[in-house]
Amino acid sequence: MYYTKHATLTDNTLTTILTIPNGYVVYVNYVYVANHGGSTNSVDLKWTNSSDVDQMYLLDGTSINSGNREILGGQSDAPIFVLHNGDIVKAQASQASSNVEVSLTFKLVEQSQAFSNFNGS
Repeated sequence: MYYTKHATLTDNTLTTILTIPNGYVVYVNYVYVANHGGSTNSVDLKWTNSSDVDQMYLLDGTSINSGNREILGGQSDAPIFVLHNGDIVKAQASQASSNVEVSLTFKLVEQSQAFSNFNGS
């Protein structure tokens, strides 16, 4: 089943958008970030683990003009990112008085069994 998780960034605080629950995998299909504020804003959207160690920036200081948006994915059903239990998606706008909308559309799937030596160890 598909879900959409949404948050509005009203300041420059690092905000958790989504935390992947234990026993599940998330296939992210679409990311939508819109700047509804009156001036250009830079946006970070990152994926971290439960220890808050950065795994990857989905958007890294991406400049979005007032009234504009940034879109990742959405061209097919294929996921653009696969996140595992304990992974966290966080967002931050650069402006202290922001009005930035962040949405992720994803498929939540029960984590399948895996070989314990899958990574070669």
